[in-house]
Amino acid sequence: MELTFASNRLSRSHQRVADYIIKNIEGIPFMVEEDIAAACKVSVSTVSRFWAEIECRNLKEFKHRVKEEGLVSPSRKLQSAFDRMEEQGSASAQMMDTTAYLQQTADRLEQDVFDRAVQFLVEAGTVHIYGPGSARALASLLEFRLTRFGNQVRTIDYGGHELLESFIHMQAGDAVVLFGFVSESPELASLLDYAREAGCRTILVTDLAVSDMRGKADVALYTARGEVWEFHSMAAPLVLLETLIVAVGKSQEQQAMQRSEELHRLRQQYGKWLPKQI
Repeated sequence: MELTFASNRLSRSHQRVADYIIKNIEGIPFMVEEDIAAACKVSVSTVSRFWAEIECRNLKEFKHRVKEEGLVSPSRKLQSAFDRMEEQGSASAQMMDTTAYLQQTADRLEQDVFDRAVQFLVEAGTVHIYGPGSARALASLLEFRLTRFGNQVRTIDYGGHELLESFIHMQAGDAVVLFGFVSESPELASLLDYAREAGCRTILVTDLAVSDMRGKADVALYTARGEVWEFHSMAAPLVLLETLIVAVGKSQEQQAMQRSEELHRLRQQYGKWLPKQI
């Protein structure tokens, strides 16, 4: 039996409980409802009602599922992807399965928040991008597209002293785009803290409906990637990012078109002398 955290239909209090459980899943088998309620700053009755939302009778049954389904095992997440593909029976059906993530992302997207993110990117002196782990591909795409539009872009190193060296390039009026999936890492916490100190505007792209780091960012854009025990899809984050990129290009249309035309001219003039890309 599959567990379900349908964040778009949970109350705010239950979203808080859900995100706490996701981030602390290894400790849940050793907790009682009073512990979870205290950590989430909600009532014990709120926690008690939560289990029905995820199709469990009570905390005891949830603990049993944690044990049986091995929710914290990376191999279990990969196995869930294999199982779903076998159930679907075809690659095309598996691809269509990701439309649920797109729908959840679209349902939670607030136009005014999205517009603020676009404004921050258009007005930024420099756009700094932090995309660790699986988000590196998203960070590379954003860097590539914005650079082609003529925006100044810097990627932020992923950790250690190199991360701190990236801080010194942040200036007031810059924008910082951060991809924060699953939980708030020390690196993300440091970036959000220093960006505020430096006077930068921050745009957080996250799969957490409720998290402390959402409150630290100037703009938080939610994207669905699947449940904690599932293989996390990057389909919805990619579509959200491409929508953001197109909106930025539209907002600075003349500059973007001029850059595109110049690139076309250069290809016509010099392209025949350059080696073909594979």
